[in-house]
Amino acid sequence: MSIADSIIKSVQEKESYVERIGLLQKEIQTIYLTQYEETLALARYGYTLANSRNDSINKGDFLRSIGGAYQKLGFIDSVSIYFFKALKLLEPTKDSEKLGLLYDDMARLYRKLEQPKRALEFYDRALELYEKENDLEGIARINNESGAVYSDNGDYKIANERFEKSLRIQIQRNDSVGIGYSLEFLGYNQLQIRNYQRAESYLMQALKVRKNVGDEFAIMLNYTALGEYYKEINKALTSNEYFEKSNSLARKINFLDIQAYNHRQLMENYEVLGDYKAAYENLNAYNILNDSLYNTQKIRDVEEITAKYETAEKENEILQQRAKIAESELRLKKRSQWIFGLLGLALIVGLLGFLFYRQQVFINEKQKRDGELKLAMEKIESHTKLQEQRLSISRDLHDNIGAQLSFVISTIDTLTFHVQGTNDKVLTGLANLGTFTKETMQELRDTVWAMNKSDITIQDLQARMANFVEKAKHAYPGRHIAIQVAATVPSTLGFTALEGLNIFRILQEALNNALKHAGAQAMLVRIEKEENAVLFEISDDGKGFLENEVEPGNGLYNIRKRAKELGGELHLESQPGQGTRIVFQLEEKKHSK
Repeated sequence: MSIADSIIKSVQEKESYVERIGLLQKEIQTIYLTQYEETLALARYGYTLANSRNDSINKGDFLRSIGGAYQKLGFIDSVSIYFFKALKLLEPTKDSEKLGLLYDDMARLYRKLEQPKRALEFYDRALELYEKENDLEGIARINNESGAVYSDNGDYKIANERFEKSLRIQIQRNDSVGIGYSLEFLGYNQLQIRNYQRAESYLMQALKVRKNVGDEFAIMLNYTALGEYYKEINKALTSNEYFEKSNSLARKINFLDIQAYNHRQLMENYEVLGDYKAAYENLNAYNILNDSLYNTQKIRDVEEITAKYETAEKENEILQQRAKIAESELRLKKRSQWIFGLLGLALIVGLLGFLFYRQQVFINEKQKRDGELKLAMEKIESHTKLQEQRLSISRDLHDNIGAQLSFVISTIDTLTFHVQGTNDKVLTGLANLGTFTKETMQELRDTVWAMNKSDITIQDLQARMANFVEKAKHAYPGRHIAIQVAATVPSTLGFTALEGLNIFRILQEALNNALKHAGAQAMLVRIEKEENAVLFEISDDGKGFLENEVEPGNGLYNIRKRAKELGGELHLESQPGQGTRIVFQLEEKKHSK
């Protein structure tokens, strides 16, 4: 049972309509920052409930929550539709609390879309409502958020005035959480005008307040702000410490946006430090977290970091080659002088002949080296062109087909919402189509991931599987999935892009079967290094099956087919009630780099 289903069941047990609505709104407030799909399901249920009572205020508020969930999921077109529907319902009611929250959300949307004028218009509407009702919490919050818009536009004076006003109100209310946010905003604003001493003071005060409160989400934001501060004053190592602290909390509360942002800042810091390998690793982590936000700039960044890393290696090789050539030429010169001194003038003709011979040998050797260098350069150029073509194709796949699939998913969700309660067959068809489209979208993302790499290492596979496991745990709460890579398996052990994709698909399909068909509660993926092979094992505690009794289409055929294409040997062990174990191995000669 999903989180949303469990909450809806609790809501339905309440006797009165007021109790149901109150519990539903309380649960949405608890999960809306991290559980976007669950928030969407609860808000839709709430809208249906409010609609049955023709309750315009709560209908509008649940429409606002639906729009907010779509914004977190990245469907901006759907966000505006639901916000304006909510606005149409709430404005006639004059409900300052719900209408103020909607104005606030709409302002944030326009801020995200980089339309500061419209953002400030809605912030001012919210502020007017809160001031009329003397809602100090609302006044303080809007001053902070609108101040951030002024700061983004370079109007730091007005921004500072708003942040200071918010801080005074929060101190008056003795609201530690609000005080922490106001101090952070003030610190970040001072950082923008390069008043570093005051920036550090505000940010440290904010961190102290937040640690006393124990608000992990706010502490995470504070660590990121301090990371930016130390980055700005060129203390990259200290900056990295704070970004890593922020990431530790972000992983704990599953806040992917901050993780992605922190990895981006870590990448830039390591680039300044000249550690291009660490920079590349953080950029790779950033790309995985932002898989759904694939763009051209990302490719340019990857190429830039990779180029710098490879250039450093190549320059070292060139310097070594030049030193060897200089040493060879020096030896040749000394030898010529020794022969000339020994033979004297009487051997001038012989010496000239010898020198001519040596010169010809040198020319031949130089021509040979030039030919080898030219061949190497041609190989590099050919590889670069091939990589550019791969990147171009992957960009086209993601930007065109990926965007179209995203639009299809958004359209299906919107249609599902509008036809609720009309035709069960249509709803079932739309649900199946939505699921199929999302799976197709994920297949596309995995293919793009493989195409973006010239080879795929065990480390790449482990990172990709970790991303898959996180999504699986979200879809199937309470299930335990572990990935174990033996210490004997080098993290740099590489496969071709096609081999890596096939391995990932086998592991993914096996886990999907265990989750969807076997009802497994615990799954384990092991990767080990044997004498001349790498062994992959997937085991689960599911209900098991007899393979000859399984209906076609369950994925087992695809798993065997992919293992055969890899040239590996696959074994499957399963009995009803005894779980399932799948093992396949690849000979070392087929995957060594």
